Amino acid sequence: MNPLFDTAVKSGLLLDALGVIGLGLIGLSAVRLAQRRQSWGGTTMALGAITLLVARLIVITRPHLAELGLLQLLGDTSTRLLLALPSFLLTLGLAGVVWGLWAHERWLKETSRN
Repeated sequence: MNPLFDTAVKSGLLLDALGVIGLGLIGLSAVRLAQRRQSWGGTTMALGAITLLVARLIVITRPHLAELGLLQLLGDTSTRLLLALPSFLLTLGLAGVVWGLWAHERWLKETSRN
């Protein structure tokens, strides 16, 4: 088979790249929303998207760090932290995005009444 096809599709590179690009676009649009509308909900969404992006990058790079032997150099505590941290960051980031959407929608309703 084609090596490019194997790398892009079978190893998940295409989905990883699209996921990271999508999270980056969500973060940029939330930052733009926060700047234009002066909404703290937009800021919360941006922080949530950035947290999701960092967690996804940790998940993507962790197997490569293990192959290079860097996880053994970090020690047992750091290795356990790298295993637990993405779950915490994904939960926190999703909560930030959802809370930011809710807060911005509520802020829009309040400003339209006044």
